[in-house]
Amino acid sequence: MLRVFRPDRVVNGMKKFIIDSHKNDKFVQPPTVNYEKIFKASNEKSPIVFILSPGADPLSDVQKLGEEEGFTGNKFKYLSLGQGM
Repeated sequence: MLRVFRPDRVVNGMKKFIIDSHKNDKFVQPPTVNYEKIFKASNEKSPIVFILSPGADPLSDVQKLGEEEGFTGNKFKYLSLGQGM
């Protein structure tokens, strides 16, 4: 019924239905990113590439991880390609 009368509200309606039927929002929340786990899974032959949605900015978290791992100064470089690149 929601899709017929309010197609713009289908996504929000489905989220509410899932939350109400499962009594929690575990299935509608995005997973948290564990940068340490991502770093440990990488090596010099497999770089880490982030493909982000609009508004997402992991730079501060990545810089923090870089400082913890000893990548400061010239050892840490980042490149922002900008929108549409």
